[in-house]
Amino acid sequence: MRAVDLVSNFYDAYANRDIRGALANCADDVEFIWVADPKHSHYAGAARGKDEFLARLMALNSEFEYRSYKPLEIIDGGDKVAAQVEIHLTRRSTGEEVVFRTANFWTIRDGQIVEAVEYYDTALAASVLKKN
Repeated sequence: MRAVDLVSNFYDAYANRDIRGALANCADDVEFIWVADPKHSHYAGAARGKDEFLARLMALNSEFEYRSYKPLEIIDGGDKVAAQVEIHLTRRSTGEEVVFRTANFWTIRDGQIVEAVEYYDTALAASVLKKN
């Protein structure tokens, strides 16, 4: 399977809230890095390994209702893939909503996702969602 297809499958599964399915093509030692200011997001930093990545995604799913999660553009760079994703979230505890875009950069090796780096506007997220 091509790298861009692996990433597209991740997005499709995640958009359908099939979090375990989203991780099906991730290496056991996958690293997901949220590039964000920890003052604005307690999810900032790295999740190392599939289990830690799963735990982080499950925590996000518990805190937020994903109203929509859609890739706007996916760029195929061989074993490197880039994407712009639009996300519409509602914080379950307060009902606050936010729509924002992320930039994701994926690395694929031997048919598995080994690294993903995500950038997003933490100031926007903080202004709307007010970190607990």
